[in-house]
Amino acid sequence: MAGAQESPARLADLPMGEAYRVEAFFATWRPRANVILSSDADGVPGTRIDLKSELGIVNESFPEVQITVRPGLRHKIRFQYLPIRFDAVAAIPRPIVFNGSTYPAGVLVTTSLDWMTYRFGYEYDFLLSRRGSAGVVAEIKHTHVRAGLQSAMANEVSRQTMPVPALGGVARLQVATRLALKGELTFFGVPDRPDGHYGGHIADLDVSAAWNLSRYFGAQAGFRDIDIHHLGEWNAATVVLKGVYVAALVRY
Repeated sequence: MAGAQESPARLADLPMGEAYRVEAFFATWRPRANVILSSDADGVPGTRIDLKSELGIVNESFPEVQITVRPGLRHKIRFQYLPIRFDAVAAIPRPIVFNGSTYPAGVLVTTSLDWMTYRFGYEYDFLLSRRGSAGVVAEIKHTHVRAGLQSAMANEVSRQTMPVPALGGVARLQVATRLALKGELTFFGVPDRPDGHYGGHIADLDVSAAWNLSRYFGAQAGFRDIDIHHLGEWNAATVVLKGVYVAALVRY
C-alpha cells in the first residue's frame, strides 16, 4: 500500500498543484538588465554598446505567459511567450558605429529594443511521487530581436532571428499540502570562433515557490536568471536579465 501511495498511478494521486491536464501561468517579471549589443554592416565593425550606461535604458517590468499541457502522467508539453521591450532617449557619451552608421558623441539618440521569445518544450518526469518529481526538459527557444537607434544623424535598425535548442532538468519538492518548491535549468552553448563570428550560449535558471489555493488556482513567486552570449556573422549580444517575478496559476 505504501508503494502505491509513493508512486502515483493516475492524475488524481498527484499533489494538489500537479493534478491537472492544462495549466496557465500569467506572470510579471522585473529583472535587472545588462544588455550589450553590436551590429556590423558592409565590412564596417560595429561598436559594442552598453544600452544601460550609454543609451539610457532602465529596468522595466515584462509580462510572461506559459501554457502547459499534460497528455500523460509523466509527460508535459510547454509553450511560453516572453516579450521584452526597452525604450530610451539619451545623449551618447562617445561616438558609436551601429549597422554601418556613425553617431557622434553628444547627439541625442532614441533607442528601442524588442526581444520576443517563444519557447516550445517537452518535459519527461522520470521520478514521480507524491513528495515531488524530477525530470528532463528539451526545448526550442525562438527569439526575434529588433534593435533601433534613431537620431538627427542616422536611423538604423538591426534585426535577428535566433532559433536555439536547449536541454536541461527540473525538480519539484512538495514541502506541504499546499506548498511546493521548484528549480529548473536549461542550457545550450557552442564554442566561440577565434575570429569573433559565431558562437555563444544561453542559460535559463528558474527557482520558485508555489502556494496552491485549490486544485484549480495557485500563486507563484520566484527568481529567474537568463544569461545570453551571442556571436553572429554581423552582430553580437550579451544579455543578462535576473530578477523576481510573481505569477497567477489557473489549472484544469
